[in-house]
Amino acid sequence: MIPLTITSPAESALWTAERRRTAFLLDTTGEKLSEDGWAQIERLASGPLPVFGAPVKKTAFSPVMADVAGRGTASGETQRHDSSCVCCVGRPVLVDRLLSLIQERARGHCTFFRHIALVVSPDQRQAVAEELKASPFLANMFSPEAER
Repeated sequence: MIPLTITSPAESALWTAERRRTAFLLDTTGEKLSEDGWAQIERLASGPLPVFGAPVKKTAFSPVMADVAGRGTASGETQRHDSSCVCCVGRPVLVDRLLSLIQERARGHCTFFRHIALVVSPDQRQAVAEELKASPFLANMFSPEAER
């Protein structure tokens, strides 16, 4: 599992150079953060953290409609299994981004990181940690912990 530390802007500034060297910084605050030494940095849109709520676009995790022979359809359409199927329900933006980071890392499309620093506002830290721990999509890929 990849460690995912939910931290604040002030706490992220205290990370050592050694710890930053192998960490992907995912900032949701829009605040000015130190960019020195991080393996890679990405900023999501600032505002209330999109952990739960609105569905997002389909990704490579979305099922492909199969014909009788088991091949994908000629048009590459996706199908919905059922309104409550876990693979078809829209994922929150943050969950979707974390899942796509795993894919990018595995395919070599981003810097190989060993840790994710998720920067949120201090008042969101515990709520985000609880929601990420409860996500069925992330349970076997990340070990989210709020920095204290």
